[in-house]
Amino acid sequence: MNCFTMKKLVTTAIFAATAVAWAGVAQAQFRDAGSKARGEYSFYTKSAGRSMRNAREYSQTYREYVRTAPAQKVNPEVAKETADSIGQYIAKAQKHMSWMRKQAVGDKVTLASLIDKNLADAAKSHAEMHETCLKDNIDAAASMDCCKVIDDSLAKAIAEHDKLMKTLAAKTPATK
Repeated sequence: MNCFTMKKLVTTAIFAATAVAWAGVAQAQFRDAGSKARGEYSFYTKSAGRSMRNAREYSQTYREYVRTAPAQKVNPEVAKETADSIGQYIAKAQKHMSWMRKQAVGDKVTLASLIDKNLADAAKSHAEMHETCLKDNIDAAASMDCCKVIDDSLAKAIAEHDKLMKTLAAKTPATK
């Protein structure tokens, strides 16, 4: 096989692989009616719950840390890392809920269940916490107050999400 033929063969293989990859991306963007039954919908709904639980766990752990910090002196690195993590998990949950909303078009019961008020409240309180945690001298009480609101809001959002998951599970046909 000469050099020209080899280049042509490699170019064709790369083109074919690229075409297959793009076809997969296009297919993933347009879900059909069976996507929920195959578990694709379930993945994103469970991911939203997992992200909310992780954000809540970070919030609770931070509150415990601040409560036990010597003389209420909060390490700025710990505060910033925690605030960043909480924010990332809340953003992931919002992203997954947005995806669920797009997939639930036409499903009035599911759309009615996708109330983001509590998640939005958690995000708002996180923004306040993040601002507090960027300071050199962190107000322990203020950051704990923000975490309490985050925790309470996420608890409500998780309860709503769990209720939605039970509703969706009842709608999903059993698989073998």
